[in-house]
Amino acid sequence: MSKIKVFLFVLISILVLLIGFFTYKIYQQWVSYPSNSPQGEYKLYVEPGDTPQTIANKLQANNVIHDSKLFLLRAKLNPIETLQVGEYTLILPADAGSIIKQLNLQSEIIRQQNLQVANRPAVKVFLREGLTLDDYAQILYDAKVINDKQKFLDFAKEPANFDKQKYPFLPKPLDCTYGNIQNCAKYYPEGYLYPDTYQFFLESTITEVYDKMLTNFKTKVWSKVADQVTKANLDFEKIVILASVLEKETGRTKGITRTNLDEVNQERKLMAQVFYNRLAKNMKWQSDVTIEYGTGRKVCQQTFKIDNCFLLDDPIVKHKYNTYLNIGYPIGPVSNPQFFNVEAAINPIPNEYLFFVSDVTGKKYFAKTEEEHFALIRKVNQINRELGA
Repeated sequence: MSKIKVFLFVLISILVLLIGFFTYKIYQQWVSYPSNSPQGEYKLYVEPGDTPQTIANKLQANNVIHDSKLFLLRAKLNPIETLQVGEYTLILPADAGSIIKQLNLQSEIIRQQNLQVANRPAVKVFLREGLTLDDYAQILYDAKVINDKQKFLDFAKEPANFDKQKYPFLPKPLDCTYGNIQNCAKYYPEGYLYPDTYQFFLESTITEVYDKMLTNFKTKVWSKVADQVTKANLDFEKIVILASVLEKETGRTKGITRTNLDEVNQERKLMAQVFYNRLAKNMKWQSDVTIEYGTGRKVCQQTFKIDNCFLLDDPIVKHKYNTYLNIGYPIGPVSNPQFFNVEAAINPIPNEYLFFVSDVTGKKYFAKTEEEHFALIRKVNQINRELGA
């Protein structure tokens, strides 16, 4: 046999072996599953806008499948339907064909469920920014979205009722009994129930209502800040707590308009830095809105009159949210903030201010020292008198 024939024989043999090896590897991935695949029930959440590629990427990232491209190729032979938005439970480990069958079956179940609820009577509900879960419960009850306000609130006292895999932005549960603000936070999801105008079904289930608000937070807030929070290793729980305080501290008594929005957003970012400055100096935040949480009443002011207010030494304000008594962050959010305030807490405007005071319109005035602060209080009193407050 000539050298050329020997060479060709060896080359062809190597090619056959390589083709056989790669064919076997592909076949293995086609009919098997990763050795480190999750075991038992695995939750997959299909979000609005997810494509087959998006879903395949999620499955590969979590070691459910070997390779997203091969999975999509398999899906062309055993078609993967347009999946309905919702939660899917896969039983693992499973090969690609079994996963596709499970997805299609559950998608059809979700589609049928959606058809059943399509004709349910619904109502539009406006949940304004800065409200608390207690406020939400009353509005939802009055609108007949929920039929038992206390059950709705009690549900929020149990962290196990909320899926952190589905809502990764939710905080780590506190090691105390929710509901008693003298010793713990009042509600677990407070701060993460996004304020917005909603279309709710009449007599919705408790889970339906919370899921809609949490999903909206995921869309309107978390999807926009998750990368920045992760890259900067920020404590998102503290971000939301500060944002909830900013929400209650900012605004205008006659409302926020396009004309004053930039000014209000500027104030939010300045105030965020004020709170960070006070933390850095181990100073108490001394924010009235943290005292007011859970009481239903406001703190009496030096600059304008408030009816039925309480003083700072009132026994009613001795709780875990009170930043006049406690140094650092309150134990939890004091309202449900809109995106602007979360953004301000993440991206404050650097400054050296330690104090601020509001006039009767809601406009803020900032000071670096107590002397400047007291001077501003006198100035604001004069402004309020001129405004007839």
